[in-house]
Amino acid sequence: KRRHELKMYVCVTSTTPLRAYTYTVTGTFASAQIDDTNPVDPCSIDTHGNVVARELGCQHINNTFSSHYSFDDFSKFVEITESEKQKFLTATNRLIGKVLLQAQPKIQNHTVNKGIATSGAACFSFLRVDFAMADAIEPYIYEINEFPFANAKGYLGDVQRKAYRELFQMIGLDQVPIVASERSKYEMDHLGGWSPVVIDDVLISK
Repeated sequence: KRRHELKMYVCVTSTTPLRAYTYTVTGTFASAQIDDTNPVDPCSIDTHGNVVARELGCQHINNTFSSHYSFDDFSKFVEITESEKQKFLTATNRLIGKVLLQAQPKIQNHTVNKGIATSGAACFSFLRVDFAMADAIEPYIYEINEFPFANAKGYLGDVQRKAYRELFQMIGLDQVPIVASERSKYEMDHLGGWSPVVIDDVLISK
C-alpha cells in the first residue's frame, strides 16, 4: 500500500479547433508504505522520486520504489492486465481532452500566445498532468502544470529531454514558418512519441 503519482506531458497547438497531443506516461512511488499510525510521514507522502527522498532522509530497501518508472513497469507493480492498462490510458486521454476543451480561452489568452499568429501558428501550450490511478482503475487528476521545467532549476531526465526534442520537431521549430492551413498535417506527419488526444474515439487533433 504505497502512494504513487503518474505524469503525462501535453502539448496544445490550436484551441479553435482544439488540437492537442500527449506524451508517454511515467510513474513514481513514495519511498515508504502508508503508515496509518503516522499519516504525516513525509516518506510515505512524497512521490517526487529518489532525489527528494534522499533530501527527506527516506530509506530505501534495495533501491526499490526510488525513481521514475515507465508505465509498463508501473502496471506490473500495481498488477493490472494489459486490457486494464489500455482502458486506463484511453480514459486518461479522454479526461485530459475534456479538461482542455474547458480551458480553451485561458490557454489561448496566455501571454506566450500574444502575436503567435505571425509565425503561422495558432497557439502553443506545454503542460504536465500529474494524476493517479484510483482503485477502479480510473484516472484522478491532481494538478496540471504549465510549462514545466521552464527554468534554470528544473531537472530534465531522459524522458523529458526526448519529449522536448520530439515536441520541437513536431511543431516544426527548425522549419521555415509553416502556414496555418498546413500545420495540422505537418504535426501529424512528425508525431514522434506524441499521440493525438482522443475524446469518444474522435481525434480532436484533426
